[in-house]
Amino acid sequence: MRTAERIEWDQLPEGVRATVEQRLGARLMRAWTPVGGFSHGMAARLEFANGRRVFAKAIDVADELAGMYRVESRTAARLPKDVPAPRVLFDLEHAGWLVTVFEDVAGRHPRFDRPGELAAALAAVAQLAQVLNPCPLEGIPTIAESYGAVFGRWLAFAESDAPADLDVWAVRNLTRLAELEGEWSTRTMGNTLLHTDLRPDNMLRRADGTVVVVDWAWPCRGAAWVDLVSLGPSIAACGVDPDPILAEHPVTRAIDPRAVDAYLCALVGYWAHSSRMPVPSRSPRLREHHANAYRVSRDWLRRRVGWS
Repeated sequence: MRTAERIEWDQLPEGVRATVEQRLGARLMRAWTPVGGFSHGMAARLEFANGRRVFAKAIDVADELAGMYRVESRTAARLPKDVPAPRVLFDLEHAGWLVTVFEDVAGRHPRFDRPGELAAALAAVAQLAQVLNPCPLEGIPTIAESYGAVFGRWLAFAESDAPADLDVWAVRNLTRLAELEGEWSTRTMGNTLLHTDLRPDNMLRRADGTVVVVDWAWPCRGAAWVDLVSLGPSIAACGVDPDPILAEHPVTRAIDPRAVDAYLCALVGYWAHSSRMPVPSRSPRLREHHANAYRVSRDWLRRRVGWS
């Protein structure tokens, strides 16, 4: 099921397509657009007459998401070689379009209901935390700088009228949720380069079973354990309890549970708010995704804190 109305390869200006072909030394034969993801920019696997395959992203420089695409391109191009992520082959700006071309990864998204595939994803998270601490890139904002404007929704609900359809548990615990959420920015301080948008559809499982991480559009600096907790709702959505994983994983096993709760609480509040926003015309499944994330993460938080 396609989750966004993406720009297709053949909708790019002819000059942009010709420039990519020139850089890769052959004529394009086939283009495949993935069905996942929630942004509307062009994203496609490309196969050329010389047998070469790459993955490309493109967007109009005037598009509201162009800044995000620039960040992703710039971040991915500067990642250390031992980061489990596809390499950037080149990027260009031509005729008002941004294009980034990555090495192709022949794989699929990992399934977290399969223990071996979940283990490979968790190994990739551990590798990220090891390789990216301290942050190897300059000019990366802190997690508080990146997310301070969108977290804090429980406090906003508590100080004004909460949504009329907010669930009973959240309404009953609004004050507690706001207090716990208030700790997130100090609890997540650190100097590890974080991805902050880890989900199965931002991972690819290669033929050898290893997992690489894609879509580095939201990098920031923070505590090394943040990415694993961010992945927790996706794990829970597959019927797997994230807490035993956090208790054993090297990036979380020594972390104060209150820190995990505070960050998770901020995530839950974000999804409570964003799931009620208008549906973007070119991303018709985004709010549904946010609503599902809210329900799963709320239930996980509820189990962790034990509030009735």
